[in-house]
Formats: sequence, structure tokens, C-alpha cells
Amino acid sequence: MKKILQNKKATAGLIMLLFFAFLAIFGPIFVTDNPILPGSVPVGRMPLAAVSDYPGWYRDFTGNPTYTNNVYATSNAKFSDPNGLKMWQNSTTSSGITVSYNSQTGPDVKGCLQINFTQAGNATIATSFYYPYTVPPKEYATEFFYSVQTQNQTGQLGNITLYAYFTRQLPEGGQKILPATTNLTLANTNTAFTLVPYHEICSINSDLYRLYGQDPDAVIFPSPGPYTFELVVQFEGNATATGNPTVLLGNVNLLLYGNSFGLLGTDDLARDLFSQLIAGTQVSFILGLVTAVVSVAIGLIVGLVAGYVGGATDEVLMRINDMLLVIPSLPLMIVLIFVLGQSLLNLIVVIGFLGWMGFARTVRSAILSLKERSFIEAVKSAGGGRFYIIRKHLIPNVFPLIYITLAMSVPGAIVTEAALSFLGLGPQDVMSWGRILYEYEISGQIATGAFSVWYWTIPPGVCIALLSLSFILIGFALDEILNPRLRER
Repeated sequence: MKKILQNKKATAGLIMLLFFAFLAIFGPIFVTDNPILPGSVPVGRMPLAAVSDYPGWYRDFTGNPTYTNNVYATSNAKFSDPNGLKMWQNSTTSSGITVSYNSQTGPDVKGCLQINFTQAGNATIATSFYYPYTVPPKEYATEFFYSVQTQNQTGQLGNITLYAYFTRQLPEGGQKILPATTNLTLANTNTAFTLVPYHEICSINSDLYRLYGQDPDAVIFPSPGPYTFELVVQFEGNATATGNPTVLLGNVNLLLYGNSFGLLGTDDLARDLFSQLIAGTQVSFILGLVTAVVSVAIGLIVGLVAGYVGGATDEVLMRINDMLLVIPSLPLMIVLIFVLGQSLLNLIVVIGFLGWMGFARTVRSAILSLKERSFIEAVKSAGGGRFYIIRKHLIPNVFPLIYITLAMSVPGAIVTEAALSFLGLGPQDVMSWGRILYEYEISGQIATGAFSVWYWTIPPGVCIALLSLSFILIGFALDEILNPRLRER
């Protein structure tokens, strides 16, 4: 270890390797977004960000006011927690309508806002927030869970409708009320029980385009300032005849999407690119190390047996080795991936079982030389068996080859996976660096040039190069230390 640390190549390689190991081990702590699921959903069940966002630090770095970040207008609206209700105000148009907190039930989890109707009328809940940007949000979305309960006995109809509004304080005084969507019918109360686990109101709504034209967000959010978001639940009908309907409203979230997000932005499916990069680090480590161990283990066994046993066994094993060396590896891998399926395990098996041939020949050459040495003859004369000689004398003498080959095999596995993934043949069950580049390729943005969205294309490419370089430097350093011909005197 002391000699390794004294070697400049090994030191540089270890520093880079430790950096990627830190990302692979501790990176998931800092990112909770699903790297594969389109529009990962950490905010309730809404996408975490808009599609094709710039990195979140663009605004501060460039000073450009057109870059906006997400605004979580109701980031703590958890009705399952009574404290989440503090940010909401409620009002009713009739004393026959009551709004209260129910901690025992809810449309999704325990804890909700309960609205009881014993008369027709409206119940309004509202929350205030500040929008800080001079340009409108890229889009907005709100979600809520609700259920409607009634004891309708007569079959008479009643309608429960929800209206969503934004109220903007005008500079000259007064307010401007803007519908966030057209009316949404929650229930016809001739049904005994209605449960809708999730609903979303968003600005990508044809009704809003009819109301405001081609850019509804610019009309609703023309300037920074205080805003109010209101949900109005309206009951029409005879409350007694329809069984005094009750509306349970749970966990309302309102998110105003910016055009920049996170450390590296998002892709065309609204997935966090930094989360994908961290996931790719883990995949590259697992795939590189496991395939290297598999290929080195197979090569070691084949080389030992062929070199020490010799004869027909050596001839058969080496002809198989030569046959696999002659076949182009990439077309063979493509065929095998098609047959086996695109998973990480299958990729490890394919790369591992097609990467041992060169090492097997190296080990065979070393064994052919070692078995003629005098100390091997001495062991044989002392009664040492074949397996004893292999285990105690031959394998320890090829250990330097094992260390070096392990270090040099990892970059090959990482680059091979990246190449297969870029061709669309990588694992579909995980997100790798190669798959990030493939997703960019099929997104259609490749026509604009790789540097137009550099935060999508450059980081995975740099990571592939640096992680491969770290193992290569370590391999060169081990070769200098362990190879007698290169060892420094």
C-alpha cells in the first residue's frame, strides 16, 4: 500500500475512484427521485419539475431573470397533519355549511378537511403565496384527494362542483379573480359513495386556452406579487333530500413550475438528470467490478487448467479460446442481449463471459513457465499433488497478473455497457450513464447539437471517461510495482 500511495498514477487514480465511490454510496441520500419513472413524483403525485429544464443555478450564475425555479405554493398542505391546515383560511356562504378537521378518516390517509352541507351553497378554502419572478411559470399544477359521502334515500339529484381560482392583488388596489380551471363535477349525490383518490388541475387545459388565449400562465401570473389560491366547493340541490352530503378533501398541493431545476436540470420526460447521474455511478461500479471478477475468474481457471494439465485438454481449451477471440465481440453481444433480454444481470453475464480470453492466454503462458521451475519439481518430488501445487505455488505466483487485469478490465466493461446502451441495447431496469446518452439521442434534441443541452450530454460522458481513467491509472501503477521488469529499483 505504501508503494501504491507513493506512485503518482496510483494516487491520482485512487482520488478519482474515491470520488465516484462517494457518489455511489452517499449520492442516493441527497436524491430521492426515481431516475427511470417519467416525471418522478416527490410532490404528492405531481411531476417534480417541467420537461427540459435548465440547471437550477442558471439564474444565480448568469443573472438572467428569465430563468425561474419551482415555487411550492402549498408545500406543507398535509391535511393528515393538523398543522398543515394553518396555511388555509375557510369561509362559507351559509350557516348550514360547516368546515372542520377530521383526524379519523380521509380520502387517502387519515386526516382531512371535512365539509358538511345541510343547505345549498359554497365552502371556500384559500391559501396565500408570493410569486417572485417577472416571467410567468412554465406551467402550474395542483392536486387533491377527495371523496363524497351521502345518505341519499329518495333518488333526488344534487350536484357537487369544485371551482379553482387565483386571486391577484392589483398594483392600483383591489383584486383580480382568475379561474384556474373551469368547473369540475365531483359527484352527483344520487350515488351512495364516491371515491376519487387523486385529481390534478393544471395549466395544460383546453378550457384555459379558451379563456385566456395561447399563454394562460402569462395572464394569470403577469408579474411578481402576492397571490391567493382558492378552492370553492359548491353544492346545488336539496340537502335534506339528498342526504346531507359530506365532502372529504385531503392534501392539496399547488406547484408553479419554473424552467430550471436541480443541479443538472431535467430531461424531456421531466426526470432529474442529477438523480440519473448518481444512479449511473452505482450501475457502473457494480457492472464494472462484477464483470471484471467474472472474466478474470474464468480466464484464471481456463489458463491454469490449460497450462498445467496440457495435452488434449490444453488443445481443446485454446481452440475454444481462439474461436471466441476471432468472433467480433460487439455483434455477438448484440445477439446475446436480444436473446437473453435487456437487464443489468444479463449484461454482466454477457460482458463477463466474453472478456476472459486474453487473460486466459496470459495465465497459460505464465503457468507453462512456472511448472518447469525447479521449486515445482521439488514439490513434486516431496509428494505434492496437482491441486496442492496449483493452490499453493502457481496461483500465488500469478496474483500480480490478477490484480493488474482486474484493474484494467473494469474500464472495458464500463465502456462496453455505455456503447450498448447508446445503441439502445443497455439494461432497461436501471439508469446507466450510457442510457442517459441514449435517452438524449432519441429525444430529438440531438439535431440542435450536443452542447445546446450540455448538462444532459457532457456529465455522463465525462464520468465514463474519468472512472475508466481511474482504473487504468491504478492498473498501470500496479504493473510498475508488481512487474519485475518495470519495478523501480
